[in-house]
Amino acid sequence: MASRFSWLSTCKHKQLASLARATGINSSGTKPVLISHLLDGLSQTQTPLPRTTTLALRNQKQQNRQDGYNILSIDMGIRNLAYCHLHLPPTWLHPNPNKPPPLTPTLTHWSRIAISSPSPSPSSSPKESFTPTLYAPHAHTFLTTHILPHNPTHILIERQRFRSMGGSSVQEWTLRVNMFEAMLYATLHTYSELGMWKGEVVPVLPSKVVKYWVDGLDDKEEDMDMGMDTMEVEEKGKGKKKGKRVSPTSKEKSKARKMGIVRDMVKEGSGVRLEGEAKEMGNLVMGKAEGEKKKRADKGKGLGKFDDLADCLLQGLAWVKWEENKRLVWEKGVEALVELMEEDGKGRGEG
Repeated sequence: MASRFSWLSTCKHKQLASLARATGINSSGTKPVLISHLLDGLSQTQTPLPRTTTLALRNQKQQNRQDGYNILSIDMGIRNLAYCHLHLPPTWLHPNPNKPPPLTPTLTHWSRIAISSPSPSPSSSPKESFTPTLYAPHAHTFLTTHILPHNPTHILIERQRFRSMGGSSVQEWTLRVNMFEAMLYATLHTYSELGMWKGEVVPVLPSKVVKYWVDGLDDKEEDMDMGMDTMEVEEKGKGKKKGKRVSPTSKEKSKARKMGIVRDMVKEGSGVRLEGEAKEMGNLVMGKAEGEKKKRADKGKGLGKFDDLADCLLQGLAWVKWEENKRLVWEKGVEALVELMEEDGKGRGEG
């Protein structure tokens, strides 16, 4: 495969970094390191679905995909777990040089749930438990109730980290979310081995999503942005220990820009098409954006923390674009670099 991408060695560092960002590949390092990252990442592109035939449908995995690609994107959390369902037809990645422009993903489901909630009256109730014996059933219930009914071909899971901002300590809440994340992987692998589900689980680094959508953040700021929610949002109200912390300005700026990108998408109908339950959530999002009181917008609807909803959607849409761009590089080679650099220069969140 290296010979297929031999043209990478003729590119400048800036061009390689831009190509890496456009395909969801690690964009840091020297030129030789970047080329190595790109060769590894481009080899992991999705295989287009074969044209539907009676013979192909005899294969269980193909039966699962005969309706196209069903992508479930999960933004991890215990109190605030957000997920969405994106659908694309079987022709999405079909290697046809005369194919029309990339298809717009359809968002059919978009919601936020609590895997576990604290007792309303802690003084009279036992302490909330986070034991593996309790969270194993939570993982099974979440997957069978909210994820597998969508018949997913791909499940994208926000990758968690153990430490934030280079600190030496590991936050207790971070361990809890990591435990639940690991249980999702283990449960899905078990389902696959038992023939209960056939699909692919894809870990997604939040820093790669931020780098794709939000311009102007350096690598250090992106790493700071990643992993802060579990420590400061999930444990809100429990007090924060003194120590090394991310700049609130940097974090809030990134969060606001991501939410703004999603609101613009919903308002303008660009980048994603909302249908069914997702359209109702989109109406709530726009109501909140237009200045309605939060209590009125959320009443009985469960809009909750919009940043989590925005994150799961941007994660799913970023992955879709990464796969489309990888396919473009496979098909056009160095010619694709010009198109992707133009897209990178315009900024993806600018409507």
